[in-house]
Amino acid sequence: MRNVPQQIFSWLWVIDRYMLKEFVINLTAITGVLWLIYISTRFARYLAEAAVGNMPADVIFSLLGFSSLGALSILLPIAAFLGVMLTLGRMSSDNELTVMAACGISRKRIIRNVLIFSGVVAGIVAYLSLTIVPSVLAERYELEQKAKMSANTTGLVAGSFKESRNGDWTFYSEKLSSDKQLMENVFIEIHRKNKPLIFRSDTGHFEVDVDTGDKFLVLNEGYRYEGKAGQQDFTIAEFESHSLLVEKGDDGQVRERHKALPTSVLWQRGGLEDIAEIQWRISAAIMTLVLCISAIPLSNAGPRQGRYAGFVPAVLLYIIYSNLLGVNQAWIEKGSISVGVGMVWVHLLMAMIMLFLMYRQKIQRLLTQQKRRRQQ
Repeated sequence: MRNVPQQIFSWLWVIDRYMLKEFVINLTAITGVLWLIYISTRFARYLAEAAVGNMPADVIFSLLGFSSLGALSILLPIAAFLGVMLTLGRMSSDNELTVMAACGISRKRIIRNVLIFSGVVAGIVAYLSLTIVPSVLAERYELEQKAKMSANTTGLVAGSFKESRNGDWTFYSEKLSSDKQLMENVFIEIHRKNKPLIFRSDTGHFEVDVDTGDKFLVLNEGYRYEGKAGQQDFTIAEFESHSLLVEKGDDGQVRERHKALPTSVLWQRGGLEDIAEIQWRISAAIMTLVLCISAIPLSNAGPRQGRYAGFVPAVLLYIIYSNLLGVNQAWIEKGSISVGVGMVWVHLLMAMIMLFLMYRQKIQRLLTQQKRRRQQ
């Protein structure tokens, strides 16, 4: 096994190893910078939610860990794209590519090295987006929902009363577990003007509906008192289990939960939303290949251009590509486009743009020759 890397590197020339090394260095640096930017924005968001009492502060770093792993499948394609472009841009401005061409190293050799690099990165992205990221997002989603539920009981001390954040109900529990999820001898008063509502139960715990994101407080073995004592409409009901809606889930939570479903589950369900999500996960790997090849012509700086001349067009190309994939995903979910067409049209369009960028000089020559022939 130790000789396998040596055999692989012996197949590559020195110039190939040099280019691949530069690709990896730039990929690592760009990924680190983008990762720090992403983590800092997520940290500010979680810190703001903790400051207003929507989330306990002790889960922030755990959520940041899950978020950082989940972001890799998004950051690696753009990092690989920019890494190839910056490497070839520097080599072009330093005339290294010119020297390589003079030494007989063709453009096909550069394309092959970019394909090797982008193929490895695309394989990693595919494995992350199809396998690792969904499980990481599921862990983050579960932890985030539990954290938001426990925010309702933050500051609650066993044997004391506490109002909810919005003041709609008063909560009391004689005993609490360490995570404040399991309660004993629970008393809840829901404030209503006409008919006061009171619940008393032996135990209670929080649950989350995985499909809708709704948060419930489930009470076991208790009584339900509705109305004012002494009036005719005063009722007492005994129950074995009763669920109280604490917070209703929004569309964003439903989408987050759907993104956290395993790829095998999405494939078995086979709905339009499931197919659209699978398409999005696969597209990350395909986008890595297409963008890295597109970086070759974008990095070819002219004699009076700097090494970063193609940076702005590269960013615009990435924005257009990713936005088209997002629009395509929405079209597949709504059934506005067939699944077969939706799987390929964006990548085919970007591949055509890539080929145009690669051979635009030859195309211009052919057009010029045809124009001259017509004039003659």
